[in-house]
Amino acid sequence: MRIVLALFSAFLVGSGQMLKGEAEKGIKFMLTFYFCLPILLYVTLAFSGGLFLIVLGITVIFAIIFWGYNIWDAAKVEKTDKS
Repeated sequence: MRIVLALFSAFLVGSGQMLKGEAEKGIKFMLTFYFCLPILLYVTLAFSGGLFLIVLGITVIFAIIFWGYNIWDAAKVEKTDKS
């Protein structure tokens, strides 16, 4: 079941948490990933030149780390319930 939850979270951020029964956490992950990060990317368009690239790079790195944490958390949730 751990792998299934991790795969669901890999394709749709927060879905693994919601399938496990932690709907509130899953919705928070979804809102952060699908609304806050795009808004942050839109705001970076206001910067010019090199600063734009720096802010864009930081945002992309944050998104990748957040996505990885989401997958790890979905798998971890299943593991703690069995013990």
